[in-house]
Amino acid sequence: MITHILPKRLQEALRNLDMSKLTEVRLRVGQPTVINYGQPFYLGSQGIVEKAQSAIKISYQELQDLVFIACEYSVYAHNEELKQGFVTLKDGVRVGICGEIVFDNDKIKTIKNFSSVNIRIPHLIKDCSLNILPYLFDEEKVFNTLIISPPGAGKTTYLRDIAYQFSENKVVNNILIIDERNEIASMLNGVNQLDVGMNADIYTNCSKQFGLINGIRTMSPQIIFLDELATQSDIDALDYAIGSGVGIFSTVHSTNIYTLQQKPLFKELLQNNIFERYIVLSTRKGVGTIEGVFDNNYVCLYGGI
Repeated sequence: MITHILPKRLQEALRNLDMSKLTEVRLRVGQPTVINYGQPFYLGSQGIVEKAQSAIKISYQELQDLVFIACEYSVYAHNEELKQGFVTLKDGVRVGICGEIVFDNDKIKTIKNFSSVNIRIPHLIKDCSLNILPYLFDEEKVFNTLIISPPGAGKTTYLRDIAYQFSENKVVNNILIIDERNEIASMLNGVNQLDVGMNADIYTNCSKQFGLINGIRTMSPQIIFLDELATQSDIDALDYAIGSGVGIFSTVHSTNIYTLQQKPLFKELLQNNIFERYIVLSTRKGVGTIEGVFDNNYVCLYGGI
């Protein structure tokens, strides 16, 4: 899945691991290689090692070559992705990239002299949302839903599966996915690498504002799925969509509803009851632990902390 872009000594090291358990590979020039294999570990020449001194350290040239290969030997062809800090590979693998940002008249022109990459390996977990699905709609409507989760707790995985379930089970006929960072469906050459069902239309690598406003005008969605609310412009676009009568499923980084309430950006959003359901995830019992499904009065409908 990812080995073709890696230096040979990393390819050899990974052959000693169960790739189904690997979710992340972090490479920094001159620093120890770190992998997420259920939890963070260092990667040595024979596999997992405990000490940083024994880990593989990637060179500057190896990292430049890795990005070049990830870009299918044409950085220019992938420059629009690069300007956003990532490249998407087949099967939905996402290579996050850091380096020297080049500006032209206050606009990002490209990234060069790559200094680190974070290779994120998605694992499509079908049916993970089945237990909570009955709480997200009834015979009359689909409830606007916000998934609250700290980073790495499975929010995008759940968002993706809910979209898939709604599509495949014909809960609605038209779904629009605004895949701003290409993580939900992982589009590549017009084909989504991660299954989001047969009734989904997908915008990739666009702002939430563009996707919400133009998508409602042109695609007539019943529900819109989008990841990681983070800015005031995101909230403003969300208000526009809900005012247009479109259902919303989205996510936000936080630990629970109450900590989210303390953030000025989201305080008014919660007070206005824009969302009718809240799904709270954690890693307490492993990635994707469902801490609870709550209604807009914060009454627990499923699970419980």
